[in-house]
Amino acid sequence: MARSKNPATDDTDWRRPGGATIGDRIAAFAMLDGMGSASQAQKCLRLALVGFTNAEIAEMLQTTPAVVGQNLYTERKKPRAAPKAARK
Repeated sequence: MARSKNPATDDTDWRRPGGATIGDRIAAFAMLDGMGSASQAQKCLRLALVGFTNAEIAEMLQTTPAVVGQNLYTERKKPRAAPKAARK
C-alpha cells in the first residue's frame, strides 16, 4: 500500500514539523501532574529534556517562549549537588 502524500491522513505516528503528537502531549501532562509543587523552571527543564520546543513548553505552561528560555537558562546555570557516597 502506497503512503499518502498528506501526512495528516496517514495512520503512522504523524507530527507537525517541530510538533508533538497527541500521545506526546498526554505523556507530558501526566509527567507534569506527577511533579507536584515543582517550580515552573524545573517543569520547563524536564519538558525540554524530553524534546519539546520552547514554544510547545510555553503553550503547555501558559506562558511565553521567552519566559521558557529564561527559565531554562536559569535552571541550567544552577550548581548541581555532587552525588552522595554509597552507603555501606
